[in-house]
Amino acid sequence: MPFGVEKERLVVNLADASKYRMLLIAKRAEFADTAPQRENLWIVQSNEQIETVQLAGQREFAARTLEREAKSLMQIGAALKRIQDGEFGICLDCEEPISPKRLAAVPWAGYCLHCQEMRDAEDASDAFQRKAAA
Repeated sequence: MPFGVEKERLVVNLADASKYRMLLIAKRAEFADTAPQRENLWIVQSNEQIETVQLAGQREFAARTLEREAKSLMQIGAALKRIQDGEFGICLDCEEPISPKRLAAVPWAGYCLHCQEMRDAEDASDAFQRKAAA
């Protein structure tokens, strides 16, 4: 356990931490194996307007999927670091324990359900304001 981390901060026991670590490593490998490749983002020209629109839609979908997968991989990496540091299972905002049900559903979760909902609401509000300003 790292210097300065108190025993009571360790919410997840070592056996569970090991289980979550293995889950996270497997999920990271799964993302790496199934992630869309950057080749899907190549711009291909077509003489047919409908095909050009279809290809643009496919590129947009591939770009969003690639972005989402990259974000998930960063969250998984951060969760593995929290396991290593003995801070896994503790909300990054309120520092309260993350429920075992939430960790079972989303092992890379860094926030308790309440704090995650607050962050999602803020993100949605920010996105709305950006669209309104455009």
